[in-house]
Amino acid sequence: MAPVIHVLNPHAANQIAAGEVVERPVSVIKELVENALDAGARRIDIVVEGNGVPLMRVRDDGLGIQADDLTRAVLRHATSKIREIEDLNTLTTLGFRGEALPSIASVARLEILSRPPEESVGHILRLEGGTALKLEEAGCPVGTTVTVENLFFNTPARLKFLRSTNTEFGLISDTVGRLALARPDVAFSLSHPRQAIFQTPGRGKPLESIAAMLGANLARRLLPVSFAREGWLLAGYISPPDLVRSNRQTLTFIVNGRYIRSPLLTRALLDGYHTLIPAKLYPIAILHLHLPPGEYDVNVHPTKMDVKFAREQELAQFIAEGIREALLSKSPLPSLGAEKHPRMGLGMPLENNGDESGHIAEKTSTYWEKERGYRENPGAALEVMKALKNLDSPMISGVGEGTNGVEGLAAAPYDSVPIWKESPISSDTLGLWPLAQVFNTYILATDGKVLVLIDQHAAHERINYEVFLRETKERETQSQALLIPIPFEVTLQEEQIVLEYLWALDKLGFVLEHFGAQTYLLRAVPVQAAPLSAEELLRQFIDTILSTQTAPSFDQLLEEWIYRLACKASLKAQESLSLLEMEQLLNRLAKTENPYTCPHGRPTMIQLSKNELERRFYRI
Repeated sequence: MAPVIHVLNPHAANQIAAGEVVERPVSVIKELVENALDAGARRIDIVVEGNGVPLMRVRDDGLGIQADDLTRAVLRHATSKIREIEDLNTLTTLGFRGEALPSIASVARLEILSRPPEESVGHILRLEGGTALKLEEAGCPVGTTVTVENLFFNTPARLKFLRSTNTEFGLISDTVGRLALARPDVAFSLSHPRQAIFQTPGRGKPLESIAAMLGANLARRLLPVSFAREGWLLAGYISPPDLVRSNRQTLTFIVNGRYIRSPLLTRALLDGYHTLIPAKLYPIAILHLHLPPGEYDVNVHPTKMDVKFAREQELAQFIAEGIREALLSKSPLPSLGAEKHPRMGLGMPLENNGDESGHIAEKTSTYWEKERGYRENPGAALEVMKALKNLDSPMISGVGEGTNGVEGLAAAPYDSVPIWKESPISSDTLGLWPLAQVFNTYILATDGKVLVLIDQHAAHERINYEVFLRETKERETQSQALLIPIPFEVTLQEEQIVLEYLWALDKLGFVLEHFGAQTYLLRAVPVQAAPLSAEELLRQFIDTILSTQTAPSFDQLLEEWIYRLACKASLKAQESLSLLEMEQLLNRLAKTENPYTCPHGRPTMIQLSKNELERRFYRI
């Protein structure tokens, strides 16, 4: 009987092990940049061709590698960072496993050119598929340059799982950006063929790096965080409650200079924002956590992105308290107990935090500051409605001018049943007439047989969704030019999304013109959108793609965009309606294809039957 168990040959073992470290081109860049930081580099220049597979080069001005160490540096588990397992308890370097270079070398053509400062000449080592080809002298400046070519040339199956060039390069730019945020004292530059993507000055001022990654205007609005306790320090910047995103892409956590992913830290951050931002929305945060090395473990995954903490609950509470303190002390929140609450920080500039704010960019003109305030004001959705010819009716124009209805009316805690589950009313006319408005949010109506509560926002959202969807599909020309273009700043990863889905944006009616580093001019918008809401709709378009695991079809993008547009253009809670306005809303709802749910599947109305009323009054 032939043996079942056998030992893999070293080459196969190395390639399998490389799969844990080198998943895609961005993995290579991360490992090489971390090695450069460990070498004490003060400047790191990264060059990427295409999606990274043809060529990636990382150049640093660090300590370099001696000639005798070059051949050892590409051996598995060869490292200068630790000697014993106990060293992990005092680890201060980003790399320590000794897996990066040998893993990369086993699946690519690798070239290492390096010179330490004490040597007059450098050396170059070339490898292919993990096999060293030649070591020879070469002239070069102090530091190390690592060039990776033809990634996965000997493992073609890996290439099948890579996404588009823009997506892969977007991941690279995002990762390099976060590494730059982690080390504002190091100058970073990232280049694509014939194009400089970004660079940071490396002067140790975090806001300068944030401005390079996220945009100068956004950086101005961030709030500083500084919170310490028992050897722990939380520092960085967070957004005020009115500046949020629909995904987690703008969350960056750094532990002792190491960029990480952590569900624990994400939950702690959101706990700090509890009741200050809506559910399923996320702030912008760049947070540095400093704590003793022995209190966390980075040796839980080869990529060193996941971290386990010794005192998770205490740490989470510490972070939540630090975030809460920063928001309450710095954010323009309304005072507790105040009778009238002012708007929270719309269009407000960042507070003066010393020299950092002076290096970001020139101040925006008063006009653009005012426009930004309008665009970020949720109340501007009414302008969208007024811009739509089919919504130019007394119901819309009279919003806010009608009676207050029955404000504060409380309903008994009966078991609410969605109206379509029990004797649904005819969808031809609905047969309802309004009685009053409850809490300025719900319409109390009846058909003489049941009482019905209609969610005015959900009902109007269904109406707008079907109107917008029908008009979008019927209209040939979907764009309207703006008299004054709107500047639109994007992050590095968002820019790759814009480039990849420019065709979809064009179909939807957005016309963008490149205006500079990570800045575009929005010159035309969909005819259904008012200019004041166009930037927010474009932002949501990008956020949708960032949160999608696969490339969405045009129809999916269109439907999601219509969902969002309908929501923004619909009546909100606390908007007073007259009886005539309520009647017109119900009449328009009756003409929809599905009057019983909003586009997201929530019920637009619930009913209270005669039997339920009699049961509540103990008549039966």
